[in-house]
Amino acid sequence: MKLFRTLLSILFLYVTCAAVVAIGANPEIFGTAGVISGMIIFTAPGGAGTPFAFNTTFLPEFISWNDAGSPLTSFRVETQEDGVLHDWTAAGIAAMNGFMKVGAQAANEVLLRLGDGEIRPKNVTISGVTSAAGAIAFSVCSDNVGISAYKSSNAAILAANPTVFEKFTALFVPAAVTATDRFEVEFSDGHKQNFDIVDLQRLSSMYQQVQGTIVNNINGYIKKVTVTCAAAHPAYILSVYIKGQ
Repeated sequence: MKLFRTLLSILFLYVTCAAVVAIGANPEIFGTAGVISGMIIFTAPGGAGTPFAFNTTFLPEFISWNDAGSPLTSFRVETQEDGVLHDWTAAGIAAMNGFMKVGAQAANEVLLRLGDGEIRPKNVTISGVTSAAGAIAFSVCSDNVGISAYKSSNAAILAANPTVFEKFTALFVPAAVTATDRFEVEFSDGHKQNFDIVDLQRLSSMYQQVQGTIVNNINGYIKKVTVTCAAAHPAYILSVYIKGQ
C-alpha cells in the first residue's frame, strides 16, 4: 500500500509538471494568450513636413500617440501580406480618433483601432509625416489575440445626392449638418429607420467617451445606410479587411 501511494504521488507530480509546461508553451489553453501589454514602439523625431517609418512583425489592435497639438499630415499602415490597410489624411485621423474608446482621452491624444486584436505574424510598415518640431512617441497595445485587420477608406458624399454605404464596420461623417442631413439605416431584418446627426451622436456615446457623427455597425446589424446631405461632405469608412474585397 505504501509503495502504491508513493507511485501515485510520483504520477500526480508528473502530471502537474506536464500541465504547467503545456500552459507555458500554449497559454491560450486558459485564455491568457490575449493579455498583451502596451509599449512604446517607435519615436519620430518630428519636424515640419518630416517623414518617418518603422516596421513591426505584428499588427497591434490599437496604436496611439500624443501630437502635442500638431497633428500628423498623414499616417499609413501597410502589410506585406495585405497591402495598404490605412492611408489617413489629417482629417481622416481626426474623424476616426478615439473610435470606441471607453473613458476620457488625454489632451491631444490620438487612438486608432487597427484590428480586432494583435495579429501575428505580420510584416507591417507604419509611416507618416509630422507637421511640427517635437518628438512623437508611438505606443501599441492589444487586449487579445486577433484574427481580422481593419481597413479604412475615404468617400465623397455629393450635395443632394443619396449615397449608399454597405459592408462597413463604422461610417464617419464629421461635417454632417443637423438641420439638413439625414441617414436612412436599413437593418438586416429589413427594418428601416431615419437618423439625424443628434441621434447618431447620442448613440455613439454608448460605445465611446467623445461623441461623433458615426453609424456604428460593429455588431453587424446594419445592411446598408443611405446618406443624403444638402452640401458635399467627406466620409470615412472603417471595415473588416477581407482579402479580395
